[in-house]
Amino acid sequence: MLLLALLLLVYYRVTPGIFQGKASGDGFFGFMYLPGLVLHHSIDLAKTVPEYTGVLGRERTGYYANACPIGPVFLWLPTYLLGLLFHKLAMVPGLGTVLRWLVPTLTPKLSGREAADFFMAGLGSLAATLLGLALVFRLVQRKLGLGAARLGVVAMALATPLCWYAVTQPTYGHAASFLAIAWLLERWDHYRQSMTTWRWAKLGLIGGVALLMRPQEGLWFLLPGLDALALLLQALRQRQARRALLVIGQGLLFLACAGLVYLPQLLVWYRVYGELRLGQPEGHFLWWNPALLESLFSMRAGLFPWVPVLYLVVPGLLLARRPLGGLVWRLGLVFALELWLNASVWDYHASWSYGPRRYTDAVPIVALGVGGLYVTLRSYAQRATAWLPTRLPSLVVGSVALLTLWNGLLMELVRNRHIKNTSSLAAPASVWVAWAQGPAWLGRALDTVGYPFVQPVGWLYALWYRMPARNFEGLIGNYLLERDWKVHALMLKESILLTETPWYLVEGQRPELPAPPKHVAVGSSVRLVIPLSAREPLRIIVSGELPASTTPITATWNGTPIPVERQGAGLLVLQVPQAVTYSRARLNQLQLRGLPEGTSLTQLHFQGFTAWWNRGR
Repeated sequence: MLLLALLLLVYYRVTPGIFQGKASGDGFFGFMYLPGLVLHHSIDLAKTVPEYTGVLGRERTGYYANACPIGPVFLWLPTYLLGLLFHKLAMVPGLGTVLRWLVPTLTPKLSGREAADFFMAGLGSLAATLLGLALVFRLVQRKLGLGAARLGVVAMALATPLCWYAVTQPTYGHAASFLAIAWLLERWDHYRQSMTTWRWAKLGLIGGVALLMRPQEGLWFLLPGLDALALLLQALRQRQARRALLVIGQGLLFLACAGLVYLPQLLVWYRVYGELRLGQPEGHFLWWNPALLESLFSMRAGLFPWVPVLYLVVPGLLLARRPLGGLVWRLGLVFALELWLNASVWDYHASWSYGPRRYTDAVPIVALGVGGLYVTLRSYAQRATAWLPTRLPSLVVGSVALLTLWNGLLMELVRNRHIKNTSSLAAPASVWVAWAQGPAWLGRALDTVGYPFVQPVGWLYALWYRMPARNFEGLIGNYLLERDWKVHALMLKESILLTETPWYLVEGQRPELPAPPKHVAVGSSVRLVIPLSAREPLRIIVSGELPASTTPITATWNGTPIPVERQGAGLLVLQVPQAVTYSRARLNQLQLRGLPEGTSLTQLHFQGFTAWWNRGR
């Protein structure tokens, strides 16, 4: 644990972060609570970032609201205040030199929002991560033993996005959420063998801390909630009215304590919005159309492609279900609900991130799963005599080491902007290799067999939609007509440029024919596979070079004929009714037939006509 802590400290010190430094993206705005409260005595973003007021928009209260939770601020405040002191001490000869070595970019300037201030505030998240690691270590050691705890915590810290949000973007709230859930999970597991009223109260206070870090952490209340329900049912079956009333009272005490700790966030919301509500706009959750498969397997921030250590976690939890007791199904239920919640969010991929960042709170499950796999295989190896079974624990250790290196490589590629952030778009693995300037042979191999960490789902899609294995990687999660999460009317992707994204065209391309540089030569019949973010009527403009022909051009959308209007020598206009469209991971298939000889296509431009987000579809 000490070596792990030292490694994270060194990594934090030698890397400058990304964009504005240690505070960037949503974390930049979350950080702004600090100078607002300490220097401006206000939570109005107009005081701290007036340059963003045109983007943020004023609330009816007159405030420019900060949509980030207030909870992480309490973790950042001590180191932030220490950083403000360092600004003043930087002018002292000798001492200033030492401080500038400890804190890069430290200057006497005291604006409260310098790169050094970001650095110092982020140390609060790093400290929270280290404390959370210690808590999870204690939990896994209690359940599975010392060896499992060591390996599981290393995998959790270095083979998941937790490392990124502890070191590179620490002013996001994810490291703080991790600490809160680690604390709640460890204490709940320890208390549940002998729950007292006082322990219910303490769990409620810890639960309030978790809720204060991010509202979604309320899902973890289900762990003590299930215990309370079991105790209540047992008391009712045994006709013990006093005991049943005690359980109900303890549950209400838990909620009251959680609500008390959560009060600062409620006060912030009421102050800036004039009412108690989340900062997300209306329609932010599409509850009955969640991006479940995309959240799990998309190259756009999917769990398994970006956290492949999960391929060890799932079997580990199943194999170790006995020593873990009822922990496995309870954690599985909470995670399933968290998956549904996050997959239902407008931008399931989190808009800008490294990895599936909204699941960082749940990484203690990684430590339990990897630790469980290790101890199960070690127990089996101790009874085995054949060479391979005796080496299985070493294979687990080696796999964790390789996946740690893989995660480190990806983090550095994103941090140095050699590849795009994980939420930017879905693209085949060969494209990511090209962005990273990797070997061409690796890209060709991945085009042939598909990216290993999206399998076998990618292969199954390839069979179902009759397309190459790599096409799944560029399609799932990469929606057409996707709206911006905040400015709903803004379309993020309205067109398919076939020369840049050829994976949409799965049948009919004829690359052997000469074609202009901005065109793709096709045959008389082509088929395109198209993902949409929601079901809605469409108008599609197909552009390219379409020689004159007496043969009519026909089109089908998911097998249903649709009208085709030819406009001149280079345009086709298609009308698609909403009734035949699919959304999310259920792909749409557009088939064009009767294209004249010599046809080449440039792009498809899509137009949507409905405000579907206001209906929660």
